[in-house]
Amino acid sequence: TARARRSSSSSCADGMRQILNTNALPQPRFRYSSVVVAHGFAFVSGLVGLVPSSGRLAEGGAGPETRQISDNLKALLAEQHWSLDQIVFARVFCSDFADFPSVNAEWEKAMANVEPPARTSVGVQQLPLQARVEIEFQVAFE
Repeated sequence: TARARRSSSSSCADGMRQILNTNALPQPRFRYSSVVVAHGFAFVSGLVGLVPSSGRLAEGGAGPETRQISDNLKALLAEQHWSLDQIVFARVFCSDFADFPSVNAEWEKAMANVEPPARTSVGVQQLPLQARVEIEFQVAFE
């Protein structure tokens, strides 16, 4: 199984956590780490549908945003030599559950060739940058 390429570390309660610097995801606009590796898992902070080249949300609503999230995730997986079937959990946040059919349609396309991970979907009042969808992921690599 592929291991994470680690860049920096800091102590955590039972051992080490490593902050993974990546060029595959848009740079955070706020103070947080995009990916933290600990105990055989990579915890990917919530992704919104930002287009890396422009730094803007994908246009067209929840479906295109979800597609962009999937594209960004796949870029991270490729960069780290991970695969979609290593994703063990995803948490989907939607600001309007009326959008959920289009979110789910894009999810189905993204996960069509793998056994899908466990998933929780949560309705929220608002998301960062006025996004309609945000998805966080956990990847197992050891």
